[in-house]
Amino acid sequence: METPMTPSPKPAKNYSSSVDSSRPFRSVREAVAIFGERFLVGEIYSPKPYYTPLREETNAWRFLSPSPSYKSPEEDHHEVQNDQIFGTLKKLEAELEETKAELKLLKERESETEIALASLNAELHMNLSKLAEAEAAAAKKAAESTIAVSFERKKMEDLLKEEERRRELTVRMENFPTLAQILNLGGEQGSFRGKKERKFCSLANPKYTRQREESRVDSSIDMDLF
Repeated sequence: METPMTPSPKPAKNYSSSVDSSRPFRSVREAVAIFGERFLVGEIYSPKPYYTPLREETNAWRFLSPSPSYKSPEEDHHEVQNDQIFGTLKKLEAELEETKAELKLLKERESETEIALASLNAELHMNLSKLAEAEAAAAKKAAESTIAVSFERKKMEDLLKEEERRRELTVRMENFPTLAQILNLGGEQGSFRGKKERKFCSLANPKYTRQREESRVDSSIDMDLF
């Protein structure tokens, strides 16, 4: 509600119906007061019946004063609906902010989960690599053991074969004549062969027999001289 303004000093009465509108009015009350005063002054000097200026001014102010606000049921209903819509919007806005916060938290957890999965994946690959190395070492050791066993088995087989060959050679050597026997047999065969040769020569060449006899006699003489 506007505060009452002090009316400006009344202009000089020229009893004319014109109003100076070039000057701006400071308020509606001032304009109404000026126009009302001009109107009242004109009524006083007119042949019309006299009216009390105060009553007219009061009626004019009563007409221009704002009436108390009155709302129809429809307006009340619209206002209630607007309040409900506003409350719903506020609630939705709060839920939206809460959803944004939850989404941000989920993204952070997703990032942490991805980091954890990457770490677990790297650890798994490292363990698989170690397992493969251990299996390769075990396979190499088993292969070396197999080779060693095969080598030992082959060596044992070679030793057994060598021993068997020695036994066979020993048995064969036992069946063969000794060196003395071989030499004795050779001597006997040589003497027999010499006898046969001498006998054959004497039979084939009598001169050879006579020379042999002479040489034998000479030998006996020489032995007697000594």
